[in-house]
Amino acid sequence: MQRRLVLFDIDGTLVDTAGAGRRAVERAFENVFGLDGVVERARGVRFAGCTDPAIFTTLARDVGIDSREWDARRPAFESAYLDALEHEMARPDDRRRIVRGADLLLRDLAARPEVVLGLVTGNLEAGARLKLRPFDLERYFRGGGFGSDDADRRVVARRAAEKLSALAGIPFLASEIVVVGDTEHDVDCARANGYRAVAVATGWVSREVLEAARPDALLEDYRDLPATLTALGLEAQQAS
Repeated sequence: MQRRLVLFDIDGTLVDTAGAGRRAVERAFENVFGLDGVVERARGVRFAGCTDPAIFTTLARDVGIDSREWDARRPAFESAYLDALEHEMARPDDRRRIVRGADLLLRDLAARPEVVLGLVTGNLEAGARLKLRPFDLERYFRGGGFGSDDADRRVVARRAAEKLSALAGIPFLASEIVVVGDTEHDVDCARANGYRAVAVATGWVSREVLEAARPDALLEDYRDLPATLTALGLEAQQAS
């Protein structure tokens, strides 16, 4: 039986929060620094595939917040961001959704004794939980690597493997770890650590960009469960 530690990104990979994170960031800048329209004013800042610390710091720099002021008020900003994100995720929005087939895939994987599920995301850990909870997906994940661990996604992936190996009591080898994500940055963080990289074209990055990153497998979504399991290095379970 082949062991697998399967690490999932969140935004665009498991769920679409319909821009809740962006709105929460803007609200936090408004509440802490008195700035509004921050995302519009720093439109060139990319969110997809980037860690929250990197996004926050880049936005602060681009709208002219002094680095010393940012360092001093960053804890207050992150607290305001999480409060705003909780408000956003509690607000009804018909655009929010689970990525096609993700719930069925997670249900299948969670039933496998040889599989441990985890997260590898740029979100702060508390923010990751807030995004998953309304979809009832948080229950699948004991832990993982988060933007609150490090601003570098490669380090986040390594921390995810270390923490989940400790939680499970299993020293997973690099060859037993799979990263699933919707951006080229997810592929890169897997490659940098010797993990298997599975890309899914369910987010905001084009298939061409994902192909150029050369993942081990590229999926349209998760609706073809046998194909998805094969991409993860697993076999479909036999019906009893």
